[in-house]
Amino acid sequence: MLKKIICDIFWQKEIIFYEGLNAIVGDDVASNSIGKSTMLMIIDFVFGGDDYINKNHDVVDNLGHHNFRFIFNFKNKDYFFIRSTNEYKFVSICDEKFRILKSIATEEFTAWLQEKYDCQLESLSFRSIVGRYFRIYGKENLNERKPIQYFEKETAPKSILALLKLFDKYKYLKAYEEQIEKLKKDKTTLVDAAKKNFLPNISTKSLFNKNKKKIEELNVQLENLKKEIVTTSVDLESMVSKEILKLRREKSQLTIKLNSYQNRLLRTQNNIKNKPIKIGTELEQFVYYFPDFNIEQINKVEDFHKNITKILKSELVVVEKELKSKILEINIRISEIDKEIEQKLSIKEAPKLAVDKVVDLVAQIKQLNDENGYYTKKKQLEGDISQATEDLSELKEKALDEICNIVNVKMYELNKEIYVDGRRAPTLNIHGSKYLFNTAGDTGTGTAFANLISFDLSVLELTHLPALAHDLPLLKNIENAALENIISIYSRSTKQIFIAIDKLSSYDEKAAHIINEHKVLQLSKDKLLFIKNWKSDK
Repeated sequence: MLKKIICDIFWQKEIIFYEGLNAIVGDDVASNSIGKSTMLMIIDFVFGGDDYINKNHDVVDNLGHHNFRFIFNFKNKDYFFIRSTNEYKFVSICDEKFRILKSIATEEFTAWLQEKYDCQLESLSFRSIVGRYFRIYGKENLNERKPIQYFEKETAPKSILALLKLFDKYKYLKAYEEQIEKLKKDKTTLVDAAKKNFLPNISTKSLFNKNKKKIEELNVQLENLKKEIVTTSVDLESMVSKEILKLRREKSQLTIKLNSYQNRLLRTQNNIKNKPIKIGTELEQFVYYFPDFNIEQINKVEDFHKNITKILKSELVVVEKELKSKILEINIRISEIDKEIEQKLSIKEAPKLAVDKVVDLVAQIKQLNDENGYYTKKKQLEGDISQATEDLSELKEKALDEICNIVNVKMYELNKEIYVDGRRAPTLNIHGSKYLFNTAGDTGTGTAFANLISFDLSVLELTHLPALAHDLPLLKNIENAALENIISIYSRSTKQIFIAIDKLSSYDEKAAHIINEHKVLQLSKDKLLFIKNWKSDK
């Protein structure tokens, strides 16, 4: 929980906070511009928000850059921090005397808060959790008809997705989304390959059926030809007999030896001719990457090699002769192997024309099968995408129905406390990518804001949301009796709630007592938040 905020430009230098309700109280004449909303924005700032910088720049303009020292407490242990307006993208970790130990990015600080508040939810940042429910004048989340909207231009689908994540339902949907994304990528890869002619393809069902019929016809022709060819005891499996496989392995090994001998022969002949190896270009490239390399040493070695070659020339001639002899032997053996394979593969009763026809038919069948294979794979991917999307939609609808049900039940319970005269409770209804939040038959402003508060309190109790803030614009439009009951509900929360309120004399004794008991800061036109008033002509 937030325990304390200290600032040198505050009139009240230290502000100490409680577990549960924390009230920033104005005077009985409802004085404006005394710092109630600004204080809430500062609380949001120490929770990692940036709106104090963007929305309250007049403070910096008139008082200069300043910093806030603050303390969070978790499990009875205090943690000390500083965040300044001129380097607000960082938060300093401090010792108990606020001596800076190190600075971290604000994102790292909010990730730490998220861990300490035990609100680590699937694909949802701490600021998206807390900032959405810190409803402060100047932010864009004060629309009483759109309680789950974070900012004005946020679309309904994104607001709904954030709600799913907050209620920890998104983790069940994420696997489906990832599956759909993978299937879409697979389809894109397949279609791109076809467009670039890397794959034989067709695009219509009629062509698929035409190919299928053609494949059947070609298979009949192929079977007939095979029967004609295999009129003797010749077994077509001889094509892959052990003898032929053995001969092919021998030929492969001989080919490797042949390449080796030919390379050695080429080097030997170059040495006999004393033909220099051109390595100048390679050396230049080498020196480019390794400037300290000693080229002179390489050149000395190369000169030595030339001299040795001259001395050993007679021996090299003998080696050349031996290599030519071995190469000739290998070539002869390879020719013999080729003849043996040809003899073993020959089918005496099969005319060459028939064999060629078999090859042609097989090639045609393969082409048509490949084309149909592309079409089948594409249709399969499209079907899988469609099915996964449908499953995701059903699962999402079920999750949202569960959320709406538990929220509506909780709002019904709270509404009975807020309006003892039996007024209808608000309802949240989500269908697909749209949602509706209202009270049937009651469009009054006060009711709408009471409904918004009821929704926030329900979410606070039902989820891992660690805290919320309600500014005066939400409270002042609610009729006194209803607000007095809301104050009583606020006071029962074990999570921190920050509110700005004034005109305590207009509420009953119980409500006024609760507010005074949970008051953390009293402001008035004579006691402002800051030590300087730049909003007055005086």
